[in-house]
Amino acid sequence: MPRVKKQIALFLLAVALTACGNNNSPASQPEAATASTKAPDASAALDAVRKTSEAQATYFKINRRFALTYDELIEARLLNNEPTAAQTGYEFKLRPSADAQTYKLVVVPSDPKATTVQYFFTDQTGAIRAETGKEATADSPEVK
Repeated sequence: MPRVKKQIALFLLAVALTACGNNNSPASQPEAATASTKAPDASAALDAVRKTSEAQATYFKINRRFALTYDELIEARLLNNEPTAAQTGYEFKLRPSADAQTYKLVVVPSDPKATTVQYFFTDQTGAIRAETGKEATADSPEVK
């Protein structure tokens, strides 16, 4: 009889430990995970691209080179903050050249399955270009 009680106690302990360690309810998920799943907002992304392009142009006039990072644009007080996927639903990839005389800004939806949304591109020319369903490049149609 003591052996049966011991087995039952071990079984109940295992059930209790399993229940404590596996809490996958939505309430237990971090808030940051839900914030990054914002649907792509093309108008917010386009606004951020325009602001970045203007900030880079001003930065170039002052420093005779383009900013290497968003932090430089923020420190120069040309932007308030770096655009994020949580705000726009897009990822912003600032890619300056090694000599900082040119740059590219590639903007893609944070949801890789988004096939019917716009992708954006700009560079030191200031022309903003867009494609639907694929990454925009310097050869993409210009946004008017």
